[in-house]
Amino acid sequence: MNRKIVLIVALIMGLILAGCNSGAQEQAKIIGEVNGDKISQAEYDQHFKILKITYEQQFLGGSGKLDESKDQETIKKLKDQTFKEMVLQKILWQQAKERDIKISDSETDKILKQQDYKKFLEESGMEEKYFRQEMKTQILYWKLHDKVTAKTTVSDEEAKAYYEENISKYNEEGGIQISHILVATEKEARDILAKLNSGTDFADMARQYSTCPSKERGGDLGVVNEGSNYVPEFQEAALKLQPGELTKDPVKTEHGYHIIKAGDKKEAQTPSFEEVKNSVITDLESEKKDKAYNDYLSNLYEKAEIKDLRK
Repeated sequence: MNRKIVLIVALIMGLILAGCNSGAQEQAKIIGEVNGDKISQAEYDQHFKILKITYEQQFLGGSGKLDESKDQETIKKLKDQTFKEMVLQKILWQQAKERDIKISDSETDKILKQQDYKKFLEESGMEEKYFRQEMKTQILYWKLHDKVTAKTTVSDEEAKAYYEENISKYNEEGGIQISHILVATEKEARDILAKLNSGTDFADMARQYSTCPSKERGGDLGVVNEGSNYVPEFQEAALKLQPGELTKDPVKTEHGYHIIKAGDKKEAQTPSFEEVKNSVITDLESEKKDKAYNDYLSNLYEKAEIKDLRK
């Protein structure tokens, strides 16, 4: 049977909601084995809660809940997926031992410091050891990935072939270069617009007054066209401008008041291979590494001695 390997990266939102109430009896109960390593009921239940909540957030809008009686098929699939992922986790840690890969507490702490996880633990009642173990497994996943794929290379011939097969990926869309200055009030916007109309440099004003991160680039947003994804009021006003033209009045959107300036028009074009060679190599190398790693894990999974002891 072809077993598809999928590692679910445990989302923080999933983790904080997945409370763990396992007792000593649940901890001792064994529901599976992988090459002799046991899977406990407690860790299985913990991981199932994560998958279940993640599913509810993604497919039921977060407020919806799976019903034990009405959603039996979905719940069964999630439980089977949980078991597969627990098997994979055991395989990962077996590989860590074999390859002498260690995950230090300091590495885990570095990630945890980026999250207010103590608050999460308090609100969910989740035990910290489960939370930390999930984080360690994710670190291990990528450390093993790097070891397995370290010798992956891309030749110029491979890169050129990949470019030709995926040329649309590197096409540059046409449109018009747009810059803007975003402020909170109409008065601020009109005062700035008056200075611009009197000859003050747009980029300097953007750096000084704009509240948009684009201020660091002098307000430059790059090329805007019909396929861009800006709020309608902004996009419609921007696309009406001719090169070098400013909006006559501030444009109000949900974000505030915009002063928009049009730059040069840019025709759609396909860059040469040499122009995008570095990007092509990076893309292909990433794909080759992911495939090699997935094949590696699938092979380990297929060869593993797995016992499913669930009832």
